[in-house]
Amino acid sequence: MALLEQGRAAEAAPFLKESARLAPKNAQYWKALGVAFASMNELRDAVEPFRQACALDPRLLDACYYYGRNLYGTDKYEEALAPLEKALAVDPVKGRAEAAIGQCLHALGRNEAAEKRFQSAVARHDRAEQMARLAFGQFLVRQGRAAEAVDVLKPAQRPESHDASYELGLAYCQAGELEEAAAALQGAVRLSPRKAATRLLLAKVYRRLGRVSEAESEELAAVTIGLPEQQ
Repeated sequence: MALLEQGRAAEAAPFLKESARLAPKNAQYWKALGVAFASMNELRDAVEPFRQACALDPRLLDACYYYGRNLYGTDKYEEALAPLEKALAVDPVKGRAEAAIGQCLHALGRNEAAEKRFQSAVARHDRAEQMARLAFGQFLVRQGRAAEAVDVLKPAQRPESHDASYELGLAYCQAGELEEAAAALQGAVRLSPRKAATRLLLAKVYRRLGRVSEAESEELAAVTIGLPEQQ
C-alpha cells in the first residue's frame, strides 16, 4: 500500500497481486490492485480487481465507483451502469456516480435519460458539482446546445482547472461568442501550457476574430509541443 501511496504503482502491483492471492476475500487488496493498474493506464487489467472489490464489499469507498468508471473507460457502457448504481446508493458524494451514469447513458444513445441524470447530479451541489457540471456541459455541446452549456459551465470555473476553462471556451466558441471563448481558452493555456489541442482551438478562435499573428503564435506552440493531446 505504501508504494502505491508514493505513486510507485508498477512496483506495488506484484505485491498487491500476491496480497490478493493470499487473502482473496479482502476487498481492500483487490481495490488497491485495481488502482495500481489504472494508475499505469492498464484499464483492462484493472477491471477484474475492481469487480472483485465491488462484489466483496459494495460499501467499500470507491470500489464500485472505480469498477463502473473502469468499465466506461473500456467502452463497456451497459455493464458499467449496475456498479455505478451501487456506488450511487452508498457514496456520500453522490454527484460523481450520478454524472458517470449520465455519461454511460449518453454513450448508449439514451440522451433523455442521460440529461435527467446530469441535471440531478448538478442539483446535488455536493463536492462533485464541478465534475458534474463539466460532464453535463460536454453533453450539451455534443447535442448542439452550446448556449445552454455556457450557462452550466460558467459556475464550474472555481476552483480553476484546465478542463473547466477548456470546456467553457469550447462552448463559447460553438455559441459564436468568440471574445469570451478566447478569454476562457487563454485561461486554459495558462493553467496547462503544454496542451496542444487547447492551443489549436485558441488559434482557431483568434483566426475567426482576425487576430492572425496571435493565431500563428498558438499554432507554432502547438507544433512545438506535438500532436494534439486527448482532452
